[in-house]
Amino acid sequence: MIRILLITFLYTSVVFGQKDIVLDANTIQWKKGVFLKPEDFKLVKEIDSFKVENALTTYRIEILPKEVIVDEKDNIVNYLKMNLATYFYKDKSWLGDKKDAKSLAHEQLHFDIAELFARKMRKAFEELKEKKIQNFDRYQEVYSIYWKQCKAYQKSYERETFNGAMPVPSSDWLLKVDEELYKLEQYTYIKVKSRWREKLKKS
Repeated sequence: MIRILLITFLYTSVVFGQKDIVLDANTIQWKKGVFLKPEDFKLVKEIDSFKVENALTTYRIEILPKEVIVDEKDNIVNYLKMNLATYFYKDKSWLGDKKDAKSLAHEQLHFDIAELFARKMRKAFEELKEKKIQNFDRYQEVYSIYWKQCKAYQKSYERETFNGAMPVPSSDWLLKVDEELYKLEQYTYIKVKSRWREKLKKS
């Protein structure tokens, strides 16, 4: 039986004031050292001088593989391959002023926060794998819990930086997110994939 995990959500952030993955030209996967550029924001919107909205970012944390094979007991057959990827969607993202480095930096941190929670999900998935837990619902539950936490974290970031109106993202937030990403460095998409590929070779 094949089940598709219906727990991948598109998330849109609005700023005010200020098998292996195959990607198309419209999608960017989060990678360390690769940063969003002004031209990556492809959505065209008519600028309204009476509104203060100046940027919009859409991203998703997606469970891979997309099609999950389960047995009659609802256990995932290929559970060791479970992973997550963080995507940015160019055609659903908008940057009002392409020369506004502040807004771009603010949006980059939104993308980084999404990757942070993808790493938390990967860590939880790895803990389930180590215990040989294959139940479909357990993985779905992990995703749902951390997705809610991700949305709450993003809202706090918006609120505490006055919806992006602060000059450059707050150094406190930059340090906070960087430190948390560093602590979960072993749970990047590539490292999780490589680790289980080696284990599967030895089994």
